[in-house]
Amino acid sequence: MKKVFTLLIFALTLNVSYTQIEAGLLFSLTTASTLEINSITGMQQGQMLFNTDTRELFIFNGSNWVTTTNSNWLLTGNVGSAGSFLGTTNDVSMNIRSNNVSMLEFGRRQTLGLVQNYLDYTDGNQYLTYVKGNNGVSALQFQADAAAFYKPMFFTNSDGNFRLKGSAAGTDFFEIGSNGVSNNGELEFIIADDGAEPFLFKRFDYRDQQLKELFRIQGSANSLNAKPRVGVNTGQMANSTFQVNGSMSTAITRINSSITLTEDHHTIIMTGGFPNITLPNANSCLGRMYIIKNYTGSNRSCSIYRTDNGGTSTQIRNGGCYVLQSDGVEWQQVMRD
Repeated sequence: MKKVFTLLIFALTLNVSYTQIEAGLLFSLTTASTLEINSITGMQQGQMLFNTDTRELFIFNGSNWVTTTNSNWLLTGNVGSAGSFLGTTNDVSMNIRSNNVSMLEFGRRQTLGLVQNYLDYTDGNQYLTYVKGNNGVSALQFQADAAAFYKPMFFTNSDGNFRLKGSAAGTDFFEIGSNGVSNNGELEFIIADDGAEPFLFKRFDYRDQQLKELFRIQGSANSLNAKPRVGVNTGQMANSTFQVNGSMSTAITRINSSITLTEDHHTIIMTGGFPNITLPNANSCLGRMYIIKNYTGSNRSCSIYRTDNGGTSTQIRNGGCYVLQSDGVEWQQVMRD
């Protein structure tokens, strides 16, 4: 390592001035390569040298050699040039703070200590922007001057839930996110705040460059007690709790042996053999409906149900078609051919 020590003498004398700076008066520093700098021991805070590899001034801050402001980012901003960047050149996370609270960290998942043995969290080489905050919760908010109340924001809460909340049409808002505590999680979709704002599901068609509505969910009116309305291919508020402008399809099953009906069934066609039907407990499926048709050539048996005249029966007659519905207490025959 080459060391050059030159004594700089400033002569301040009255009535003496220099018309130019003389080379002999310039101050020189110890020069060294990066390799040489990294091998120095016993440094003291405030010592300086010149890196001949990077052509930068370095000062020892008590623990590390750091560059001076000739290459640092200044509090008042910098004039950028091609290749300028703010960050690290080695595998160390970059940390941005406010009030000495870490707000943003950048780096590999492994470097940030965020590798977990769960799907999508195992790649230690995945580069992340880690949004942090105080007391284990964080938020990312966006400017939206036209939003009167609900500024758009991603945020977490103390229960570990992650949510998105934002403005809609200036004074309304929407919110999407997880909710719940103690392993009882749920996903919420919220639209507010008058009562009839819709959830719209649309598709885009490249041929005519138009958005086309698929279905919507909304309240029946701008009122506190608005009822839910679901419309498929309606283009406007549904006229009932559920409205479909188009065809519908439900499950249909052909059987020739006995069967216990479940939530997977709707229409049962008894085609032959010796099939009998067992219905689920009526109190387990309030409102569920089954259609049962028998053309086996003989009457078949079924769990007990209440007939259309108020009696009870366990028979599905040959050639008959029955509609049975649970009232939460027993099965009711609501239609028969």
